[in-house]
Amino acid sequence: MLEYTVYILIIAAFLMLVVRRDEVAIGAILTSFFIMIFEYFSNTMEVVTFGGRAAPFGIVWVADGLSMFIALLITGISSLVALYSVKHIRERKHRFYALLCLLTAGLIGVSLTGDLFNMYVFFEILSVASYGLVSFFLDEHAIEGAFKYIIMGSFASSFILLGIALLYSLTGTVNFAHLAMNVTQSQEMLIVLALIMGGFALKAAIIPFHAWKPDAIEGTPSPIGAIFTTVSAAIGIYGIIRILFVFNMIEFNIALVFFGVITMIGGALLALVQINVKRMLAYSSISQMGYITMAIGLGTTLGITSGMYHILNNVLIKGLLFMGIGCAMYVTRKENLNELSVKNTPLLICVGIGVLSMAGIPLLNGFASKWLIFMATWEINPILTILALITSAITLAYGLKIFSSMFLGSKAIEIKVPKIMMFPVILLTIICIVIGIFPQVGLSFIEPAVDALFSQSQYISAVLGG
Repeated sequence: MLEYTVYILIIAAFLMLVVRRDEVAIGAILTSFFIMIFEYFSNTMEVVTFGGRAAPFGIVWVADGLSMFIALLITGISSLVALYSVKHIRERKHRFYALLCLLTAGLIGVSLTGDLFNMYVFFEILSVASYGLVSFFLDEHAIEGAFKYIIMGSFASSFILLGIALLYSLTGTVNFAHLAMNVTQSQEMLIVLALIMGGFALKAAIIPFHAWKPDAIEGTPSPIGAIFTTVSAAIGIYGIIRILFVFNMIEFNIALVFFGVITMIGGALLALVQINVKRMLAYSSISQMGYITMAIGLGTTLGITSGMYHILNNVLIKGLLFMGIGCAMYVTRKENLNELSVKNTPLLICVGIGVLSMAGIPLLNGFASKWLIFMATWEINPILTILALITSAITLAYGLKIFSSMFLGSKAIEIKVPKIMMFPVILLTIICIVIGIFPQVGLSFIEPAVDALFSQSQYISAVLGG
């Protein structure tokens, strides 16, 4: 059933250009979400073969705990964005929804594919859709952001493709399970690893490969900003994690920890000085990717668990904030914090909870994953914990800057937000509160993903048949 998700989305993308009905795209995305829910809670590893040829020579999709966790987040946030965009996007909606379907299909393909070359192919699909969405408004910021995104995306793709070519020349395979049985620790392999990891780091906007992202997000529609700062960013981290899994390197990695710390702190400091709210949230997303990268780099069970948990929470929080603040931008048509002053009680509550959760305030979901990160870093080096705490304080500072500018200004205007736009915002707010009060809910959700990362032999056996 898994393969039908991409078929449905690609068909819907082309149909949108003909029938121009929002319902076609929304129905396709919601269908993919329901399929992922069913597959995720079936709690079994599924291997889907294409063309009647089994791995390692045929194309396969592998639905293990990690890939299904990412795929469920992708389809979940895409479904909310699709509903939210019914009112938010005012013109050329058929093109927007066609690109959204392609973007979702590309993200799903990256998460589920069982070989490195097809992961690259799906990355290109989502990249092409992303370029179209970044330039969607066709104004100065959109064109500039799209141009930078294309240039940096091309570099990332080149690194990954060159790494794949070298890897194939060394091992004769690109299938993940087959690679896991054939990779060796050699100088050539380290070069391959550096190329592929560098490409994925650029996709994830890890500092110093981050400069394209704020410009891209500034020009893009707010609903797409919610995807770019959540699952689209996480998919780059997923690529890094999957490569570490293949190379059997789920262990302490000083490079990931170092770049994670730099990204975590640098992103927060850069967010603090922004006045454009989209750029601020873009840098905030970069900072949160730093937390995740650092946690994954620790290589411990607690570190991996905290990193996965923070991926989940970042999707919820950034989705809430981008769509919540997007409601105000939709009415005022302003992005500058000095001009974005509104009155709306439900929006005030939702954005306030999102801001506090982003900073890691107790009884909200952001605290649950950050607390685990604090404990994981304390086990390795307390200095990492102190740096993470300082970054959380900076996060609270720019979060309060957003809140005070939006809702505490003297010239605030009363706004009415369409119900279909408030629905995703309220739903994400409720989930943030529930996971914050009952953190075990989030832990049980990420447990299959964490278990999958420490089950390489099970993965190999399922894909290659023993």
